[in-house]
Amino acid sequence: MSSRRPPGAWAGRGLAALVAACLVPACTSGVHTAGAPAAAPLAPGTPAGVRAGPPGDAFYQPPSPLPPGKPGTVIWATPIGGPGDSVGFKGGGHGVERPVGPGDDGGRQGVGRAAAGTVLGRVAGLDGRCAPSKSNGAGEAAEVAARLVPRGFVVTATDYEGLGTPGVHPWVVGQSEGRAVLDSIRAARQLTADPAGQAVVWGHSQGGGAALFAAELAPTYGAGAGVVGAVAGAPAVELKLLAVGLRTSPFFGYVIMAAAGFHAAYPELDLSQVLTAKGLRLRGANPDDYLKADPGTVEPFATFLEENTPGNIATTVPIFVYHGDQDEQIPVVASLLLLQRVCRVGGFTVLRRTYAGASHVGVIAAATADIDRWISDRLAGTPPPTTACPR
Repeated sequence: MSSRRPPGAWAGRGLAALVAACLVPACTSGVHTAGAPAAAPLAPGTPAGVRAGPPGDAFYQPPSPLPPGKPGTVIWATPIGGPGDSVGFKGGGHGVERPVGPGDDGGRQGVGRAAAGTVLGRVAGLDGRCAPSKSNGAGEAAEVAARLVPRGFVVTATDYEGLGTPGVHPWVVGQSEGRAVLDSIRAARQLTADPAGQAVVWGHSQGGGAALFAAELAPTYGAGAGVVGAVAGAPAVELKLLAVGLRTSPFFGYVIMAAAGFHAAYPELDLSQVLTAKGLRLRGANPDDYLKADPGTVEPFATFLEENTPGNIATTVPIFVYHGDQDEQIPVVASLLLLQRVCRVGGFTVLRRTYAGASHVGVIAAATADIDRWISDRLAGTPPPTTACPR
């Protein structure tokens, strides 16, 4: 690992947001007039000391100076529309959507939900207007909450670093995204006044990579967060190879997004090493108009890609990876390569399952029953199943 500051190391004290994937058509201009309403009152039962944040875009501007606090500390919060009768909060730090629902024993169980980065209007892009929290819980997060809240779960989700808040979002930079997920769990515990308890992380696509990094960082950066499992669907892994595969893919735009995201995390990167002049202007008719070199073969791009590829840091947190064998965005071989990687590194407990005929998005429905069962077993303390290492 590099000796430089890990991307996102400061982010737990920046503003937070709580929601998963942004529905692109629902993105608004974010313009608010001087007549904006006062801060909305927080829900009854909100722990003392949680401050109501300002309305509108002002909520996403961190106070200066930042108040003291550890990563994930709630700076302020505001109610948002949530699924059913739930109450959502955006919290300072890396926020949290908080659908309310007591567990059968009067307690609560937590699921940290990493934001999805899928196509078909579900891309968590780079524009601050598409911060997932600004969609008021639309997309997969609402579906997850609708299933889990009645069972006593608290569902959290993060906007990640720099999405809606100042700065550029370090898209698919796992070191940053994994920390953001763990910070959202910390924020949830403050909003629910529940400092203990178990948590499971679940993410898909971009969020799948974030979930894997959250699992790897849980024993160290996330110590005390109570993470007992991580579910990663169609995860963004093996970043060097994905960059090559996407070069001839209709989803080549992801390479440009990743270039911008990595430059945000590692400003020393010289994008002119891998992007053409047209690529730097984000213009062109085909991939060759954008890319002049494979980032996986150019330093220091190659090093930073490897550092942000899951499967390099052994973890005690069990992992479930699901993937459709007809995935049109992230080839199913990517999760097989991930399995091979964790087998080489050692120290992982991974179950990998593929679903026949399932696409990048369609696999979510195909795997739902298996995901729910796997999560329930982790919370019950059942020994996790594993997939044998490929020969």
